[in-house]
Amino acid sequence: MSLCLVPYPENCTGCRFCELVCSLSHDKVVNLKKARLRIVRKDIINDIPVVCAQCTNQEEECCANVCPEKAISFDGTALVVDEEKCTGCGLCEDACAYGVIRVEGIAQKCDLCGGDPLCVKFCPFGAIRYEEMKKENFQKVLSLLEG
Repeated sequence: MSLCLVPYPENCTGCRFCELVCSLSHDKVVNLKKARLRIVRKDIINDIPVVCAQCTNQEEECCANVCPEKAISFDGTALVVDEEKCTGCGLCEDACAYGVIRVEGIAQKCDLCGGDPLCVKFCPFGAIRYEEMKKENFQKVLSLLEG
């Protein structure tokens, strides 16, 4: 079974180390808006780590399924964007239930850092883990975001 990032909102303190290391690693800048995950501050106590589910929940519309250019495909570890094929149409961004794909010329999404996700390594509280999919955790995140 493939591994993915699994959010544990009850452990998130909102430190945002995960966003910092993601933007620094992928874009070579410290810019939270460039991270391929996000921390949503729900209120003064609750912060919610929102991560890419790698479309392992096929019951929902998937970024890879809506791409007319088939620019998003599974590389054996994660769904990744083929920069040569991506036209930046934004359909994947619209389809992402978690809002963690952004388009800046081309689609930018979590690639699981090649199977060694830095956000997991730098989260001091275990709010994001790299493990088998736990649908209930993603449903909890969606519920918290809606509530």
